[in-house]
Amino acid sequence: MRFLDFHSLLSEMSSEELGSYGAIRGVEFIHRNHTDVYRVQTERGTLIAHAAADGKAYLQRLRDNLEQLAPLNDRRIPRVVTWRDGAAPPPARNWALLVYEQIPGEELSRRNFDRRAWNDLAECLARVHALDGDPTTLARTVLWADRPSHFKAFCSALSLRMESLPLGRDRVRAHLGQMAEFLDQNQSHFEVRSRLIHGDLDRKNILVNGAQVGILDWADLASGDYAFDLGMLKFMLDSVAPGLGATLIREQARTYRERFHDDSLELRLRFFLALAGLVHAFHATNDTGAFKPARAWRVRTSYLHSETQWKTPLQLDGDTPGAPAVRTEQWALDIRQPLRGLFYLLAPKRVA
Repeated sequence: MRFLDFHSLLSEMSSEELGSYGAIRGVEFIHRNHTDVYRVQTERGTLIAHAAADGKAYLQRLRDNLEQLAPLNDRRIPRVVTWRDGAAPPPARNWALLVYEQIPGEELSRRNFDRRAWNDLAECLARVHALDGDPTTLARTVLWADRPSHFKAFCSALSLRMESLPLGRDRVRAHLGQMAEFLDQNQSHFEVRSRLIHGDLDRKNILVNGAQVGILDWADLASGDYAFDLGMLKFMLDSVAPGLGATLIREQARTYRERFHDDSLELRLRFFLALAGLVHAFHATNDTGAFKPARAWRVRTSYLHSETQWKTPLQLDGDTPGAPAVRTEQWALDIRQPLRGLFYLLAPKRVA
């Protein structure tokens, strides 16, 4: 096991790059995800530090993406304070340390969601989506789930992961086939101007502090179709604001349609709102070491969300928006343990 001498690095940085923040009052380990994440309390503010001892590719990508967004000067997006990296002799790997100011708030949930927070989130994303992306896409073995041109390969990978789960293969195959046929028939409508998208809008990446929000984890910032971000938002809203998701996404999409002269957005949203559930199903299959009923329920609900958005697509005009809310795998996050475990045991797992 490799680890960074975090305290020594922090002490060195406190007298150099972090000197303007004053003395360090305390350090708290938050969690380990892609990196070790710490909260650093100083005299003049709170910092978040990401430390990686076994490779710096992830943190370097995150730093580059945050610097790309820095000209927006937006309080809702982390601002890089300092960066350290270095090479270590074999068998160790390159290391890196990224520090930015903490954005206050708690993870988005049914308890803290309100219209004010949504307006702040939507306005921030609209600023990001207005930025031009890089239209060039190189052929590669590692593909992107948000790219329509990669959808057939994504379906193949998803089907492999779902084989051991209680999901009717014919039903899943038919749904994926309909989406693929739709793409083939409307290919020209998906050839849109590339813009910057977050790429991983999820509850855990949205912080709410009253009427203000913060957006974290910009490592997947990429050029693409903002309809993908809208689809991921709809999936998220169906767990934190059931019944409001379609209305809020319709309002945002109408704004985009007018602002960006995007006449094909409604057509593309039919695909991307359905894709969001499949992306979440894909991620839920990863957790092979989890409680088996929980894993099966998470995949099932994510998949069924995709089916529902596909069969009753979002309508940007008219009396009803369509795209009805259904429970997703994120819905259960607000059930406290051990009741959540009991729920997973009793909830239906199968899709016939």
